[in-house]
Amino acid sequence: MSLPTRMALRARPPFRLRCGRNVTKADIFLWEDEGSRLAIKDYSPRPSWIRNTLGRSLVRREVRAYQRLQDLSGIPHLAGQIDRFAFAMDFVEGLDLSHFRPGEVPEEFFRELTQLLNSVHRAGVAQGDLHHRDILVGPGGNPYLVDFSTAVILEQASGRFKYRLFRAACGSDRRAALKLTLRHAPHCLTAEERHELSHPPLWYRVGKRLRRSLNAIRTR
Repeated sequence: MSLPTRMALRARPPFRLRCGRNVTKADIFLWEDEGSRLAIKDYSPRPSWIRNTLGRSLVRREVRAYQRLQDLSGIPHLAGQIDRFAFAMDFVEGLDLSHFRPGEVPEEFFRELTQLLNSVHRAGVAQGDLHHRDILVGPGGNPYLVDFSTAVILEQASGRFKYRLFRAACGSDRRAALKLTLRHAPHCLTAEERHELSHPPLWYRVGKRLRRSLNAIRTR
């Protein structure tokens, strides 16, 4: 399937799957052509000051992450970058974890999710802000990871600070996966994993306090 151009998207607007949750988030569209389907992540509907700054930066980062992870099963295939504000990837048939109640997803799914995250990290990519909407229950009940806009990508020339940031992001991914496992399939957590959840690292405790402070300021 050929990559649609911006002109093609304007001539035949695709179906909007999801609106960005706020002004900084991209919209997700479904493009169908000749029996094939692509998911398009597009910042062009955002205000110009967002799409020309944050939008362009996030598209570049996410495209780099998908390029790095193309050989991994559980990562949608990158179809290509449409322009500065959008890129396309293979559409994955499935629902994200927010659509499931505890007990509805098999325990094996979360073991496979942990293995997938380990493979992503070994490839030098950390998702960095993993939550239930980033994890799809895809074909065959297999886990798929999407949304690498906040990814930390390790390069050969990365310095000590970048490496520490990458390790912290990997730890954040792992902790998020364990928390989702605790919610959906608590019986498959090991004693070591439960201990890990009950003893968060310093960076996590500091970050949580900062988020609480920011939320308190916003609600005043």
